[in-house]
Amino acid sequence: MAAPRSALLVAHPGHELLLHGWLHAERPHVFVLTDGSGRDGASRLDATTRLLERAGAACGAIYGRYPDRVVYEALLDGDTALFVDLAKEIAKSLAGEDIERVVGDAAEGWNPIHDAFRLTVEAAAALASRERGHALAVYDFALFGPPHAGEEGALPFPIDAAGRAAKRAAALAYTELDREVRFSIERYGEDAYTTEWLRPSPLAAGEYRVEDPPVYERYGEFLARSGQIERAIRCREHLLPVASALGAAVGQR
Repeated sequence: MAAPRSALLVAHPGHELLLHGWLHAERPHVFVLTDGSGRDGASRLDATTRLLERAGAACGAIYGRYPDRVVYEALLDGDTALFVDLAKEIAKSLAGEDIERVVGDAAEGWNPIHDAFRLTVEAAAALASRERGHALAVYDFALFGPPHAGEEGALPFPIDAAGRAAKRAAALAYTELDREVRFSIERYGEDAYTTEWLRPSPLAAGEYRVEDPPVYERYGEFLARSGQIERAIRCREHLLPVASALGAAVGQR
């Protein structure tokens, strides 16, 4: 039986490194929300483009569309329509490409853009499922925590020695993420990444569950107090309205 057609949807370029083996094996359609420019304004999209070309994976309809600052400002300004419109656009693409399995960043409370896009992906998958007339399989994968090893229903994707070497080389060559790569290896060890795990999403469209307050809120408040940013993104004020708007959009007939 042929593997289901898959889509990988990530908030930032570089997240695909964590699923390097699966990426090469399945060659999914890859959607990337931002260009990864962060606060310094330097895009890292080209590095991801080269990686996808080597894997033979196709770029999705949304690929580095926004600088990070645009999405941050949308969250701060309460522009929930941006995320609702994205969900509808992604849903049409998923349905049009006959995608059966949707994989994306987990909502972990570490980065508000990651979490906002996770909420968007959940809504898009729900809308595409409605259009297709059957449910799409929806999975997430860990970015900041350890891989979802052995969690109930999680799908393991073991990587052989050659695949592990290729993954390590790709991660170390992605110099724009050098600090993040080395942090992950030091914290969890390389063995943690020799099997890639896809976890059935614990969220439904419109749901958002993270610790209160999430890491991004505490860090944002620190940056605001130190004068590095003007306003901090907060869960109740900025992320929950996005979840609510997306849930309402899915509930509309």
